[in-house]
Amino acid sequence: MSAAVPESASITGDVYLGLGDKAILGPFEIQFVDVTPNWSKIYLLVNGPQGPLRYVLSLNGYLLYPSSANVYLNVSLLWIRYDTKSVLLEIKSPLQKILSDQNMVVGNTITLPEGFPQIKIKLTSVSGDTATFTVTMPYGKTYTLTVNKGSAASVGYQLDSSHSYSNYLTVEVTNTVTNGATVNIYIPKVASTDFKIVKEGEENPPEPPQEETVLVYNGLLYVNEKLPVKVENTTYYVKLVSAIPDVAKVEVLEGSESLGTMLLEVGDVPKDVPGTPLKLSVQNVEPDYKRATIRVYAPLGTQVTPILRQANIVATIDAIPKEIMLDDNLVVTINVKNLGRGDAYDVSVAAPIPNDFELISMTKTWNLKTFPAFTNMPALIYVLKPTKVGEFDIGKAVVTFYDDQSLETGKKKTVYSAPLTGIKVYNVPTIEVTAQAYNGTWSNYVTAKVGDEVKVKFTLSASEGNPDFEFVKNATLLLDLPASVDGQGLVELGTIRAGETKTVQLDLTVLKENLTNIGATLVYLDPLGGQHRLNLGNLVTINSVPPRIIKEEVKVWPTPEELPEYVNKTLAGMENPIPLAEKLANISAYYLPKEEKSNPWLPLAIIFLLAAVIAGGLAYKYRDEAEKLREKLERKKQRRPGGLPKKEGEETETGQGMAEL
Repeated sequence: MSAAVPESASITGDVYLGLGDKAILGPFEIQFVDVTPNWSKIYLLVNGPQGPLRYVLSLNGYLLYPSSANVYLNVSLLWIRYDTKSVLLEIKSPLQKILSDQNMVVGNTITLPEGFPQIKIKLTSVSGDTATFTVTMPYGKTYTLTVNKGSAASVGYQLDSSHSYSNYLTVEVTNTVTNGATVNIYIPKVASTDFKIVKEGEENPPEPPQEETVLVYNGLLYVNEKLPVKVENTTYYVKLVSAIPDVAKVEVLEGSESLGTMLLEVGDVPKDVPGTPLKLSVQNVEPDYKRATIRVYAPLGTQVTPILRQANIVATIDAIPKEIMLDDNLVVTINVKNLGRGDAYDVSVAAPIPNDFELISMTKTWNLKTFPAFTNMPALIYVLKPTKVGEFDIGKAVVTFYDDQSLETGKKKTVYSAPLTGIKVYNVPTIEVTAQAYNGTWSNYVTAKVGDEVKVKFTLSASEGNPDFEFVKNATLLLDLPASVDGQGLVELGTIRAGETKTVQLDLTVLKENLTNIGATLVYLDPLGGQHRLNLGNLVTINSVPPRIIKEEVKVWPTPEELPEYVNKTLAGMENPIPLAEKLANISAYYLPKEEKSNPWLPLAIIFLLAAVIAGGLAYKYRDEAEKLREKLERKKQRRPGGLPKKEGEETETGQGMAEL
């Protein structure tokens, strides 16, 4: 199951030692040599490559061999049994990483390096953040490990029928991708699988501790680099002389004295270096970069001083194209390379965002945990939108990072790209077009005769702005000329810049009678060559249809002969005709003959006369209505079906109704 990387591996099973007994793990011996009379404290002798060391332990106490700064063994006293005169010990060894950042794809198998048990780790599947492995031991047993990204899982190693080495192999997954994973492999610092308990008095004298070599370096060496390897008080140097396909030539020096050169082929077992306790092998050779992956085996306690290499970070920034329209987006690309021999760490790339631009993409910084030597970072792309026209400098990309050297000082390094300059942003001004025709006067509507020549003037005005970056070019007016006129149908205007006004004039000949509307379309190119069309509609009208005279009599007033009847009908149709009658009487009185002496009865006579006229009109109206009612009753009587004779009084009633009317 997934978990954190454990701190150590331990011998499981009962490790009971009687007085004088020994537990042996590879080149290390742990012997129970003495005890206090009350069995409260015991004395252990631990012997190994660092020499013998004696320890005094109480119950639940522990020892670190050879020291707390350089631990190979951690031995704890778990139990003291007075009845059997024995002690129970726990033996542990801290884990060390022997394979780092191994990239695997499904189906790949990793085998532990030479000098370690030939354990095989195979990646069988990847699903999301989970990777599954099968681990095959040299003795044939197979385990299945399911590990989540950022976690680890371990398996033990069977030492004998009653003891095993728990957490012997740990697989840590640092990253997963589609069909692949990146892993680290851990094993104990004391990786020996030779374990036994020797009882005192048994005729099996312990073999003297043998000097065992372990993997102390597994990394890159570049041509002419020297790797210091210190064994006790002697310092050796491993120098890469040359790197050709599958072969590395290595020189070994003791101090400044050369001990000779060796040719190491990829895949060979480690070779002894004559006159030294070292063994060397090569895992990979990269001639293009003049480097090889060298493995150095040396006795326990050997110190290797890592080579501090510089990273050489180079950043470039560019935009394509460098000329855009105001409504377009500017796509900026940043490329970062590590051309140095050293890896870069905690890399941060910051993109410049100048004034007069808005960031459209979601990010303006990128971060990378590790940036290996001679690799390229994927292109970093972001989008800017201009807010005004002109020529602009975008600025420099900024990269900050650590390398091996700056990690020692704790101070980040900073590099800059060359600045991105000369970005030009254009726009098209708003263009207004007006037109007038002339045939005696200027107007957008003129009259003409067939055969006349009419002048037409077009005025084009561009809105205010920056004339260097806001303009149109190759502007052309395409005129829509009906068949009733003849003239030039295409007018070339050239370049029109912001704030500029251009006027062109041409002559048109009227060919026939018509109401002619002249329209136009403005065709032009923007500053980057994009074609545009502006439909202007109808601009002027030429009317060449001659006027026609139409005679028609319109009856407005009644004739003098018709006027009395007209007045009579008008007054008869009014509910209250008296006010109008009085006005008519006053008008008529003005035109009547005037007597020398005024007759005071004359106005009354006129009023009486008008009243008589009104009464006569009303009588006429009532007579007309009565006649209509009589006709209606006659029709009803005619529609009555035959039958009994009418009763007396029906005709009388009808007659009375008529009399009343």
